[in-house]
Amino acid sequence: MSSRKRKLMRRNLRSQKSKLFCCLFVAGMSLSTYSLAESISNLDEARRLLSEGKSAQSAALLKQDFAIMAGNAEYDQLLGAALYQSGQSGEALFAFERVLMGNPDNADVRLKAAQISVERGNLEYAIELLQPLAGLQLNNVQQQTQMKIRTDIDKASGRRAFNMRGYVLSGIGSDDNVTSGPNLAELILPKDKVPPPGISTVTRLGTAKAEQDKVGTIEAGISMSQAVGESTWLTADGNIHQGYNKTRADVNDGYGNLNLGVLTRNNRDFFGGAVLGQTYQVARVTYRNSLGGRLNWTHAFDDKLSVTSYLQQLTFVFPDHSIDNTTRRIIGATLQGMVGDDLGLQCGLYGGNEVAQDPTKPQFSFHLTGASLGGRWSFSKDVSLSVAANYESRTHDARDPNYLKIRVDSLLSAGTALDYKFSQSWHLIPSYSYTRNTSNAELYDFARHAYLLQLKWDFDNEKN
Repeated sequence: MSSRKRKLMRRNLRSQKSKLFCCLFVAGMSLSTYSLAESISNLDEARRLLSEGKSAQSAALLKQDFAIMAGNAEYDQLLGAALYQSGQSGEALFAFERVLMGNPDNADVRLKAAQISVERGNLEYAIELLQPLAGLQLNNVQQQTQMKIRTDIDKASGRRAFNMRGYVLSGIGSDDNVTSGPNLAELILPKDKVPPPGISTVTRLGTAKAEQDKVGTIEAGISMSQAVGESTWLTADGNIHQGYNKTRADVNDGYGNLNLGVLTRNNRDFFGGAVLGQTYQVARVTYRNSLGGRLNWTHAFDDKLSVTSYLQQLTFVFPDHSIDNTTRRIIGATLQGMVGDDLGLQCGLYGGNEVAQDPTKPQFSFHLTGASLGGRWSFSKDVSLSVAANYESRTHDARDPNYLKIRVDSLLSAGTALDYKFSQSWHLIPSYSYTRNTSNAELYDFARHAYLLQLKWDFDNEKN
């Protein structure tokens, strides 16, 4: 065979090998693409099976794609849930650990992994899994789940489950209406009444008019819970607050709150009751005391969505002017949830009434309805932004004696705060708040803007 023929044969062989390689490559790519698409479709089917309580079938379906999908956070989290619910806790823990390797801030997965570790008797590892939660913003359901896990840890280790957290907060800033007074220095009361001859109806507000001032605040609070059973806790929380004005010390306000209650858990439902007490002072003189109670029920639909309904009654007692004594009754509900891992939202509706205890003062009684909306966005584990707004409408039961008409108020309160956590326990918090009460009685119509720069120190024995 000539040299030329051999070269030609080698060239043809190389060409055939190249074509074969290309065919195999294209076939492999097609198979890979098909397998990935099929695996994604299996995720939806597995999620449906899990929602229907068919956890074993869901886990079996997901295991078929393990070689392709292991390491994918969505897949591993779903696989872990299906394995755990089907009684395969050891494999579920491995799946959850793969999620945490790529996303250590996934609070739901961290809590599930800690729960499995407690159930398997590895208490030290469960505590280790819970520690990073100190730097995360947890919603109510996640906080309650963490409390339950720590109770289980304490119970398994022979300790009594006692938790305590607290804070100290101070701030400085400015407020353009420390008296919550109308902007006008004088009002005509009533506006639509013709006065008797020689009698003026002009009322000068004097020190009650709106006035701007430099302000400061100091506040401290503490919250405690003690387990008294496998799923029952005694709770206590309280705080004290004192505000200071540079010029208007006569309207310095302060208050103290103390709430004592009990909380019990039944699967995804939490039931609680508490006694509520408050004292409120102006210029260090008691202006008003209140005492009452609250009943609430929280249902967790899943790890990220819950609803709380509540009943509350408070009796307000004014030591120096008992004609203002009233009783307030409120019923309401709040929906709260997480969008992803970084955005928490909540909204609420409520209604009720406040009834004057003095039957000769029906104008002090009113009906109210309200709505609230708020959110918290965590940019990182150290920086978060909170925004909240509340709207409340009040219609009084009788004519105001000064204005000779039914008083109707609409109160809008809104605010925002940026929380920067610059060390384990210290926060720097600039904030702004706005209050606008719109009233058909000019004396109660006002607006208020306040700016504060606050420094906060907190502690939590659950995080240590």
